[in-house]
Amino acid sequence: MYMQIDPLEAWERLRASRSSRPGRASGGARAKTYATALEQAQHMFKAAEVVGPQTRPLLVFYGLSQAGRAIAAAAVDLKGEDWNQTSHGIRASGHHLDFADIEIRTDPAGTAGSFVRLSELLRSTVWGNDTVVRLEEVWDTLPANLQYPLTGRKRFTPLCASTDVIRGIDFHPLLTVEVGDILDRVVDAGSRTALDEFLQSYRAVRIGS
Repeated sequence: MYMQIDPLEAWERLRASRSSRPGRASGGARAKTYATALEQAQHMFKAAEVVGPQTRPLLVFYGLSQAGRAIAAAAVDLKGEDWNQTSHGIRASGHHLDFADIEIRTDPAGTAGSFVRLSELLRSTVWGNDTVVRLEEVWDTLPANLQYPLTGRKRFTPLCASTDVIRGIDFHPLLTVEVGDILDRVVDAGSRTALDEFLQSYRAVRIGS
């Protein structure tokens, strides 16, 4: 999801929530964890902005990890000690393979790892230990990597749809929006068949006539 909000304004709102904490982070250990984790997340993200590419991913990862701890601490769906996270919940293997083919697995659904808990809170599916996701597939989900493919294989990258160009007066399911960032191979094919086949991989897209 992309939100049109200034980062400084976003962090200002988040900082304010440290004194008026949401959900189950209103008191006790959860309140302390919420405030501390949110503060550490901001520091790590700010540090990531000014360091080189060798260090930036590590700071972003741990910034996200701390942000996840804050979300779990405030989550009303997590009762008792379920908000505590005991591991990352996601791991990589196959480091002897090409970079694009490194294997990514998650812990099973219902476990206490950070990635699993946050995915379930956000209603996002985890794929578990028996399913392997290649690093290239994850790489291609990031809009910033649109111009940086890891291989020459067929890719499926995020599409951009802006409400600024909605054709209609009021919001309605049948309104049309302009979609950007369709891959060159689909545009170059220039056919409805190529476009339909491409969009089949985007389950949220309804293909009309």
